[in-house]
Amino acid sequence: MGWLEVFTILLAVPAFINAQSSQRRCYVCRSRGDRGDCRDPFLPPEARSPGELAPAHNSPITELPCASGWCAKMFDGVDKNTIEDYDLATERFCLSRGPSDGQERCTYVFSEQQRKEVYMCMCRGDLCNSARPVGLSTSLLLLLPLLAGALQRL
Repeated sequence: MGWLEVFTILLAVPAFINAQSSQRRCYVCRSRGDRGDCRDPFLPPEARSPGELAPAHNSPITELPCASGWCAKMFDGVDKNTIEDYDLATERFCLSRGPSDGQERCTYVFSEQQRKEVYMCMCRGDLCNSARPVGLSTSLLLLLPLLAGALQRL
C-alpha cells in the first residue's frame, strides 16, 4: 500500500467521525424506581431500518431529533447525601441549548421547572445520553486495525 492510500485513509477518519457527530438525536424517556425503562443500565430500543414504520406506542423510549445537538440525562430525587435510589427518577431529553462554555459534564443544576437542584449530565452528539460517555468513537475504533495494517505494509 502506497502513501496515497495511507493519505486517503487518514483523510477518511475525520470524515467518519464528522458524519457520526452530524446526526443529532437524543433519547427521550422518564421513569421512576428500580424497574423503570429509562434508568441505568439503559437498554435502548432496537434499531429500525430507514423507512420502516415505528411500532405503535409500545416503547416508552423514543429517539427524537435535537436541533441543538445537546442531550441530557437528569436524576431527580438524588442529592449529595443519597444512599438509596429507590425513588430516583431518571429522565433523558434534548437540551434547547448547551452549556455556555460548550463543555460536556455532569453537575448539580437548578431546575426551573421543578424548582429544585437536580443532578444532570450534558453531552453533545448523536444519542449520547444513552449511557456513560466513552473515550473513542466507534468508527475510529473500527478504522484503527485498517490503518495499522496499511502502515505495516510501508
